[in-house]
Amino acid sequence: MQAIKNIKELLNDKEAALIFTPTARQYLSGFRSSLGYLFITKSQTVLFVDGRYIEAAETSVSKDIKVLLITDLSKQVKSLLADNNILDLITETSVTVGDVNDFKKLFDIPVCPSDALQQKIKDMRIIKTDDEVESIIKAQQITEKAFDDILNFIRPGVTENEIAARLEYVMKVAGSEEPSFSTIAVTGAKTSMPHGTPADVKVKAGDFITMDFGAVYGGYHSDMTRTVAVGSVSDEMQKVYDTVLKANLKALDAVRAGVTAATVDLAARDVIKSAGYGDYFTHSTGHGVGLDIHEAPTVSFKNEAPLNCGAVITIEPGIYIKGEFGVRIEDMVVVTKNGCNNLTKAAKSLIII
Repeated sequence: MQAIKNIKELLNDKEAALIFTPTARQYLSGFRSSLGYLFITKSQTVLFVDGRYIEAAETSVSKDIKVLLITDLSKQVKSLLADNNILDLITETSVTVGDVNDFKKLFDIPVCPSDALQQKIKDMRIIKTDDEVESIIKAQQITEKAFDDILNFIRPGVTENEIAARLEYVMKVAGSEEPSFSTIAVTGAKTSMPHGTPADVKVKAGDFITMDFGAVYGGYHSDMTRTVAVGSVSDEMQKVYDTVLKANLKALDAVRAGVTAATVDLAARDVIKSAGYGDYFTHSTGHGVGLDIHEAPTVSFKNEAPLNCGAVITIEPGIYIKGEFGVRIEDMVVVTKNGCNNLTKAAKSLIII
């Protein structure tokens, strides 16, 4: 596995890397579990799991990774380190101080959180492999099945809670492992809250409904937002929707490898500012998506780093007018050399139910 080879290149002959956090451990080993310890030395890679996961791990991980059942972790790891003449252990900087102290006591070896290790994992995770993209596509296809269904479910009188529950139910039946995050389904004046929480609020004619939701497939997330209307819209609602859609399209046009994330953000932001709503776009234009729902890179005016070919990012401009209504339209794309591949196929023209 190339990712593990890249980690080995960071190590000297007397060092081992301990990958402890679930997301990084899954990324490197290909195996998803709530508990486990992945040790990487110059010559060997070993995954320790408990009895809940041993059978699945033995049958699914690469043959280059040795899978061991945890019996006495301290003795097992000390033996592994001794066999490989390891004197130092580096680990992720995202582990807690308590974790580091526990590792030192358990393994009786110096343990040092490594910025270089953390950065290497972060950089690798930005650029998705074909298999990773395929999992994200499958998650997005599940998400869009739920969107198609919900358009036939929404009507005056249904509640935000019912809409959110229906979206999650349909995604689960269609193969989602879990929701990507707590589903957002808000209506009326609550659509002015970018991360509003669904409640027992009923949909009324003339409302916008904003739905931000996603599925998980193979551990990989999808993320989509659509805003629809019920019955009719006012002239201002139509103007705001059209402005957000134009901002979405302009940002998509700006995406390609080598362009800075800030350039993409400003492409959307300039459209909204020109329409007179600049003060009502209150968040960044997007973010990376993968094993985490929010990961690098951030598509923000503050991020001057160039986008990488193979990165999966969202494009999600919005306008939020407090006490009145809001609109957000979110697509998820793969950055390519000359543009992007939009993984979101759901319609973006205003749908009035």
